[in-house]
This record gives sequence, C-alpha cells and structure tokens, in this order.
Amino acid sequence: MRFLLLFLFSLPLFSVQLEEYLSLMDAHPKTLGPLGNHLKDEIEIVLDPEIILEIQETSEKRLLHQGVPPTLAHEWSRVGIVAEDQYLYWIRDGVIFPFGIYGTYDRIVWKSGFDGPPGIAIAPLLEKKIVVNLNYRHATRNWEIELPRGMRRNGESLREAAARELQEETGYVLDDALLLGTIAIDSGIISTTVPVIVCKVHSESEPSREYSEAIIENLSMTPEQLEMALLQGFWNVSLGERTIRAHVRDPFLSYALLHIKLRHW
Repeated sequence: MRFLLLFLFSLPLFSVQLEEYLSLMDAHPKTLGPLGNHLKDEIEIVLDPEIILEIQETSEKRLLHQGVPPTLAHEWSRVGIVAEDQYLYWIRDGVIFPFGIYGTYDRIVWKSGFDGPPGIAIAPLLEKKIVVNLNYRHATRNWEIELPRGMRRNGESLREAAARELQEETGYVLDDALLLGTIAIDSGIISTTVPVIVCKVHSESEPSREYSEAIIENLSMTPEQLEMALLQGFWNVSLGERTIRAHVRDPFLSYALLHIKLRHW
C-alpha cells in the first residue's frame, strides 16, 4: 500500500518530467538520435509513454530484486532528465536491448553540442614541436599533459572556436589548420563527439585564461618526446626548483599524434 501511494502521488511529477524529456528529444533528433532498432541488434530508445511506464516498472522490480531500497529503486528507474545545469544534461532513456529486454540507459549530453560540435581540441605545431598544456584537472585530481581544448560557443565555427581557445590557453595565434577527425571521449556515457584539428601557430602573446583553468605552463615537445611520455604514462616537468610528475594519457593527444605521424603533416 505504501508503494502504491508513493507511485500515485508521483504521477503528476512523472508526467511533467516525461513531457520535458520528450520535448527535448523532439527538439534535437539529430543530436539525441537515432532511436535505433533492437531487432537489428541495436539499443532502441523508446518514446512511447505507455511503454516507458512498462520499462520503468521492469527496471524498478530489477533494482528491488538486487536489494535496492524502494524509494531509491523508484527514483533510479525514472526515465527522463535526471539533472541539468548550464553546461549539460544527464538523461536516462527507456530502452529495449537486443533480445527484447526492457531497461534504462543513462547518458551525458553537452548543451553546446545541440547546434554543432560541442567543443574543439587543437594540436598546435610550432616548427617541429607540439604545444601542450600542463594542466591540473579537477576530475582526476592530478596534473595532466594535454592538448589545448575547450567548449565551442553558440554560433562559433570550428575555426573560430579553435582560434579563441588556442589564444586563451597558450597565447598563440592559429594559422593553417587541418581537421583530423572526431573522437568519442567515452562512448559508454557521453553522447557527443569532439573534433580534433592540427594547426600551425605563430605570434605568441600573453594567454587570457579563464579563472577556472589551472594551466601552469605551456610546453613545446617533439612528437618523439610525446610518444615516449605516452608509453611511460608520465613526464617530469621542471619549473624552477619544483618538479611536477604529470600524467600523459590524453586521448586527444594520442589521436592527434597518430594522425600527424600517418599523414606526415
């Protein structure tokens, strides 16, 4: 009886949440689709409200069977927009897996990706070296050696976004550029892919970094040095009397290095 009352009281809220979710899916079919077809061994997204209710019930029973408390099982099986801020959506889709099994699947969608690529990664070439950032990343809680990269602003072209991010993070000016391709950062949870370009740079000036960026230094490294750093997983950087052991595991850097080497750019 308690579960039934909780479900009945949550129906109006569910209706609003589901309506917002379906409106979002309808507004951005290219970014949030295609829906897929489980009969073709794909994970199919369901937009029929009645089937979504069935999926939620199935998912909730599965969670209860796993020992999840009822209130959490009810919340964790809810299809829709789980959370939202100024940068991204956390979405939970109702899906049909291959073999017709009902379930839910979460994904993260960058808002800046609704009208084009969400961001850009840049491999800046300075003569025969590549400019990289020595960056303290909040998510990994570590120093990382990475390519300059950032979010694309609304209405910006790829070149405009690349030029702005390059100047902000390194102080260099973008010259000739070549699009290498796109990379899926984490295809298990993040929907959008990010383009990677290689470019020549010149005219170094003072970077105009944002307050939230912890880029302490820009390094110019040869492709051979970066390959060695990727193989060993780290690079020691001397800054005066201080030595920082930085991780080298940036997927954008690995992707760019491979393309530069294969294209002889």
